[in-house]
Amino acid sequence: LVEDVEAGAYYLPNAPTGMRETLVTSPIEGRPQYVLRMPGPGWAHVLAAVFTAAFFLLLTVKMVVTAIICGILAILSCLRWAWQLDPDPRSGLADIGGGIRLPISMSGPSSHAWGAMIVVILVAASLYLSYVFSYFYLWTLAPKSWASVSPLAEMDWPLTAGLLLIAAVGAFFAAGRTLPPPGGRHLGPPTFLLLGALSLIAYLIVETAGHWQAGVRPTSNSHSAMVYMASFLSAQVIAATVIMTLFAVARYFTGRLNAERRVPFECTALLAYYSAAQGLVGLVLVHGFPRLVG
Repeated sequence: LVEDVEAGAYYLPNAPTGMRETLVTSPIEGRPQYVLRMPGPGWAHVLAAVFTAAFFLLLTVKMVVTAIICGILAILSCLRWAWQLDPDPRSGLADIGGGIRLPISMSGPSSHAWGAMIVVILVAASLYLSYVFSYFYLWTLAPKSWASVSPLAEMDWPLTAGLLLIAAVGAFFAAGRTLPPPGGRHLGPPTFLLLGALSLIAYLIVETAGHWQAGVRPTSNSHSAMVYMASFLSAQVIAATVIMTLFAVARYFTGRLNAERRVPFECTALLAYYSAAQGLVGLVLVHGFPRLVG
């Protein structure tokens, strides 16, 4: 075990060529938990940072097309970098010295990836709570005009959208239950993953079509704009979920996703569950609340 004072971490000097094995410790006691395998020097993470910064900076000067191109390049760079984060595992445990042997990777709540996804979800939830506050704030400013300015979609639309969200949760759950052991492979997990992603996309289509069919237009008034904003915020997290789903499917078909190496699936499933929960809250807020108070 070698200490890298400059990086503030420990690493194993016998890591495979091009790889860096960092020791992950518990956050409070500092006890060794597992070995995290990271790619060595490269350009993918640098390009991801550059294109991400360019995306937001270009939007400030209204160079929308160029910003979108940079955003796409940033996503591709992130995917390229993430692909290297979980290479083919070495057999057995890593000997870090002192008679301590640790697993090469970790899944579940103890994984750093799990914690990172929880942080992403908390950020998305804080943004959505800001939207909910704005929704009720505008309602309280002009309750009479707010309740009458926009028609409501027929209940068949939100009920169908809600069923699609529940179906998405079930599909991702089934995908996790059917992940095969290392070396095994069948079409169950990728099929369920894709069905879950398609259900989330179908929810967005049904929810937006229901408002449009009822004659609600986002440019008509503040109420209509807030109605469509709920779908837009859901579209953000669902888009990320779809990209992560395709990434997990690609990992599965290359033998890098199974019942033991399941981190890509776990992160995707966590975001999918949150996307469904946020969508259900939006359905209650946009379709249920006006009918309740009206």
